[in-house]
Amino acid sequence: MPKLPFLLALLLSLPAAATEVYRWVDASGQAHYSDQWQPGAEKLRIEESSRYSAVPPPARPAAGKAAPGADAVPYERLEIASPAHEAVLWNIGGQLRVAVQLQPALRSGHAIRLLMDGVAHDLPPGATETRLEEVYRGVHTLRAQVVDAGGKVLMESEPSTFMVQQTSIAAPGGG
Repeated sequence: MPKLPFLLALLLSLPAAATEVYRWVDASGQAHYSDQWQPGAEKLRIEESSRYSAVPPPARPAAGKAAPGADAVPYERLEIASPAHEAVLWNIGGQLRVAVQLQPALRSGHAIRLLMDGVAHDLPPGATETRLEEVYRGVHTLRAQVVDAGGKVLMESEPSTFMVQQTSIAAPGGG
């Protein structure tokens, strides 16, 4: 779930033209934010935009020991390089470029698996970037994994959260 600092940073990072944001709380008590009005939503007015840049969290170390016969040196770092953690992306047309950084380099027989909102996307052998299709408006979570030929997870990145926004034709002024 998004944390309050992320939502506050998101609200403060909206461009000056998008100064009106709507907030509502669903039946389970979860707060939601949008540039589109919803029944029961309160209008928030943002007078000045600010920029917030978060330091990405450190990658989680590889779990367990290397499998027998595998290279003795474990992976040191795995992280989502793009999109940046807590980024707000505008008008991406449903296509998201994803890149991961891995140290040391991906070994033969290993691959990268992305988990986008919990749905697995396997990259081709040796690839560390791809383009995901049908990524639309909303808050999304992305995680990367290094997997062996049998699909066993060798290392997993920290989750990266980002938001996709779309300019509204129905309400170009935000109202």
